[in-house]
Amino acid sequence: MAIAKLDPVAAVRTNLEKSPFLKRKLGDLPLRPGCYLYRDEGGNLLYVGKAKVLRNRVKSYFQQKRLDAKTRRLVARIWDVELIVCETELEALVLENNLIKEHFPPFNILLRDDKSYPYVKLTWKEAFPKAYVTRKLRKDGSLYFGPFFPASTAYRTAELVYRFFQIRDCDIDIDGKRGRACMKYQLHRCTAPCIAAVSQEAYREQAREARLFLEGKREELKARLEAAMWTAAEAAAFEQAAQHRDALQQVDAWFTRQKAASSDLDDTDVYGSAVLDGRACVHRLVLREGRMIGRQEYLLDDVEIFDGEVLAQVIQRVYTADPAPARILAEVAPEEAALLADWLSGLRGTKVRFHVPQKGEKVELLAMAQENARLALERKFEPARLNEAVLEGLQAFLGLSHLPRRLECFDISHGQGREVVASCVVFSDGVPDKARYRRFKMTNEQNDDFANMQEAVTRRYKRMRDEGQEFPNLVIIDGGLGQLHAAETALGELGLEQLELASLAKKEELVFRPGSSEPLKIPKSSPVLQLLQRIRDEAHRFAVTYHRTLRAKRTLQTELTQIPGVGPATARKLLQGFGSAAMVREASEADLTGAVGAAAARKVLAWRQAPTEQPR
Repeated sequence: MAIAKLDPVAAVRTNLEKSPFLKRKLGDLPLRPGCYLYRDEGGNLLYVGKAKVLRNRVKSYFQQKRLDAKTRRLVARIWDVELIVCETELEALVLENNLIKEHFPPFNILLRDDKSYPYVKLTWKEAFPKAYVTRKLRKDGSLYFGPFFPASTAYRTAELVYRFFQIRDCDIDIDGKRGRACMKYQLHRCTAPCIAAVSQEAYREQAREARLFLEGKREELKARLEAAMWTAAEAAAFEQAAQHRDALQQVDAWFTRQKAASSDLDDTDVYGSAVLDGRACVHRLVLREGRMIGRQEYLLDDVEIFDGEVLAQVIQRVYTADPAPARILAEVAPEEAALLADWLSGLRGTKVRFHVPQKGEKVELLAMAQENARLALERKFEPARLNEAVLEGLQAFLGLSHLPRRLECFDISHGQGREVVASCVVFSDGVPDKARYRRFKMTNEQNDDFANMQEAVTRRYKRMRDEGQEFPNLVIIDGGLGQLHAAETALGELGLEQLELASLAKKEELVFRPGSSEPLKIPKSSPVLQLLQRIRDEAHRFAVTYHRTLRAKRTLQTELTQIPGVGPATARKLLQGFGSAAMVREASEADLTGAVGAAAARKVLAWRQAPTEQPR
């Protein structure tokens, strides 16, 4: 019995058609770094990946034709995708590592070992602290700095601590009675507390300076590096000076701090929210032992503002099923926080604290949760309701009598008065309606945008009027007052003065309306202006595409297309093969036959024998 082979391309197409989530999410991916999580139809996690630009990376799985066998198997099973937006790609890398080690997705291999990114550890509780690189964080009173990416950065950072602050890295007991110091004392990389060459107070001062450096106090280090570089250069120690120069150039990169991992080992949940049109999304980031291992999203209906009362209800619902962490960070304090903390502490068995961060790393974590909540809400919000709110804003801003569910926009494109075309694009309920797009080739080629706009509007709405078609709620013109008046004249001559009309000028994004010479200015951050810009840019794209098509056809009408029996396809082959009509005239019969075949070659040869008779 024959066994049918799985066609991965067909499987992906089937998933895109059947999945209620996948196709919509692929059409609305953020241009931000972060992690993406692929799940199968049963909700099982298949793969965790990180991306510098989520939209480009996620879409590439469904657009590439040449995928390896493993990736084809993965793509054929994808039913849903979840996103976690991060601030940087490095942050996404840390998060990817944490998620893989927590969930062990079947299609992840490279990061499934128990290797972690390194930290620099300063044993602060010891009388003579030491510094070294470690991959394990423990609650031992020491200070941990990092994580560092790549791992070599941690070792270079520790090297700086030894070089500039002369902090030890050995494991010997310090009693000051050792007979002699090791070579590091001679190399000025340790002040040798082992032989009592430095007092405990002086050594602790060194350790304080090292701590300030590791905490990110970089300006002092830069000054010391620069001074050391010039000192070495004056002493003709050019190799050492070059090392200081390289360190000076990289110092900022060495101490980039990431929010996806923290040296704070308290179990923490971070709650960020976003509210849009009566619906809220709460995003929960889950950190355990300093590592971000997961996230959850909760959608709430009939919420106008996310306040302490709403947060308290969310927390009660979440921790009825899940164990509470030692600390909960949020943008507001929950209602009756003390009572709620007592309840959670009883469930956990240890104290639970609420905290509203005001500065530092915790504020950055909160901002990350809020950004993910905002993007998740926009992804999960029904497009119709989201667009409805924008259309209502457009109606109010322009003072329209009806909600502009159908928008039409015109643009003109030409090349110095040649191949003059117009486009008309249609948006229905805020999204492109490409089946209704129309394009026009102007009857008179002229470099007159006003006349061309009047002709395009006339041709469009004369036909719609004569055929009894439904008119748009708003007509948008790409241009300023001149183009608006041209369109207004066209509608007046057709007896369609009732059509709502507006124009959008590119330079300052000003909106003009008939009957008023003063433009309207919409805030740049407004979704209303963004909708107008989107439809204007789409009209421009559609017009330019048509203009280029016509220009390409004209360019092809060369001397070669005038040869009897030679059409555009053969002329194109001749140009590709020989570069110009002059070279075609000089080509041998054998070369012509090789390029276009024997029959066409004979026609070219006949044309060459009587060149004066050919049109020029």
